[in-house]
Amino acid sequence: MKWFLALLAGGAMPFAYAPFSFWPLSILSVAVLYFVIRDETPRQAFRFAAVYALPYFGIGVSWIYNSVHDFGSAAPPAAVAMTVLLVLILTLFPAAASAIHARFRGRSWLFNTALFASAWTIAELLRGWIFGGFPWLLVGYSQSDSVFRAFASYIGVYGVSWVLVFFASLLVVVLFAGNSKGGAPQHVKLARLGLLVPLLLLPLSGWLLLSVEHSSAKDTSLRFRLVQGNIPQELKFSRERLISSLETYMRLSNEDSEDVDIIVWPETAIPTSFKNVETVIDPFAQSLLEHGTEVLSGGFYRDGDNVYNAVRQLGGDRALYTKQHLVPFGEYVPFRLLFDFVSKFVIIPSSDLSRGSGPANLLNIKGENIGLSICYEDVFGEEMALSFPNAGVLVNVSNDAWFGERIAPYQHQQIARMRAIEFERPLMRITNTGVSSAINYRGEVLQSIPHSTEGFFDIDVTPRTGSTPYARVRNYPVWIFSLAVIALSMLFGRMTKNRHETV
Repeated sequence: MKWFLALLAGGAMPFAYAPFSFWPLSILSVAVLYFVIRDETPRQAFRFAAVYALPYFGIGVSWIYNSVHDFGSAAPPAAVAMTVLLVLILTLFPAAASAIHARFRGRSWLFNTALFASAWTIAELLRGWIFGGFPWLLVGYSQSDSVFRAFASYIGVYGVSWVLVFFASLLVVVLFAGNSKGGAPQHVKLARLGLLVPLLLLPLSGWLLLSVEHSSAKDTSLRFRLVQGNIPQELKFSRERLISSLETYMRLSNEDSEDVDIIVWPETAIPTSFKNVETVIDPFAQSLLEHGTEVLSGGFYRDGDNVYNAVRQLGGDRALYTKQHLVPFGEYVPFRLLFDFVSKFVIIPSSDLSRGSGPANLLNIKGENIGLSICYEDVFGEEMALSFPNAGVLVNVSNDAWFGERIAPYQHQQIARMRAIEFERPLMRITNTGVSSAINYRGEVLQSIPHSTEGFFDIDVTPRTGSTPYARVRNYPVWIFSLAVIALSMLFGRMTKNRHETV
């Protein structure tokens, strides 16, 4: 029965995220997992959690197959093998967290739930760091529409994960701890009743914090135009289609653009070196600049032997930002001597890109500091925090066409929404094939272009000033607190362990 519950709960978890966005499922899913593993041995808890995590990630990151097979030209068996390998690696993190809880849990129900939340959160933090990090499907992202999102401006998405796992685990204790055929003893019932206080305080606190703001609107506004060319991925890097693609972007940019301040094209909208298309782009950019419109575009910047994934101001000062956090196996091959064999099975078209210099990722356009990120960089909130307090608006250019159109583009948009909440900044997100969207400082999507659609929209954006607590302290408090809980459990949990737990 427990095996089935673990499998069912893990299979339900991906539907808590976009595009399905049924966020209560994540609370229920984690609660079922805690119910299954709370009294198990470390080995058994590891196994149950691994069974839970297999469908969680197997469904949630199934889009990896699309990028490896459809665009990496890997044979189906090789694409399946690589996707399965990634899923198996991801399952280790929840499994390890569950085993740590089983190994060090003690007598206190309250402390045990904090231990599980801390172990889970440390596992997510490590997943976002090891080998460059893959912080996709963090539990906290599922709460972009719940009251728990209010904690993000204080403790970030990892802190939201901690709160959710703690809440879900505490819910299990209140409902089931101490149950027996003869009913729970009176003191156990009272202890469980006492746990209702923190259980109710968490959502109440989140609801109250929704009205608290750490930033304020400036007295200026900028009109942005986001342009989605919808160039199919299989044609995007074709030399024959280069001029046609540029003409698409220029046509959409020129249409009724007199009142637009900043036009943004997506990642590698110019799928070659900026220098290679200057004769085509310069007259276009200059004509827009004459009536006060700046254009930012993704493309490639070559400096000697180094090639960078970049965003450049096409006119004016030609300010440049070069991508700093590259995607492993997508933009570079880590440990090349060890993993170079991958290139025998998968085509990685941009695997030799250079890492941009940092940490500054601000471009001053029209007198406003724009905090830039390129594609995958926006999943690393701790790195984007380096833009603050100077950035008034965030811009992310991306190319989610690598990952198909069913799940990943919407998951990525949800991640961007959490960044907007963490920093209380409007975020303009523009992609090649969708979903492109304007997100306000509360993480709400104001306007968007559907997937697989050519188009643009204009929107007035008010920059903001001031820093959230998270922008100032980043993930350090969550690391320290979670590690402290685990350390205390290691020191004292085993000495006081008792199968008949009491508060």
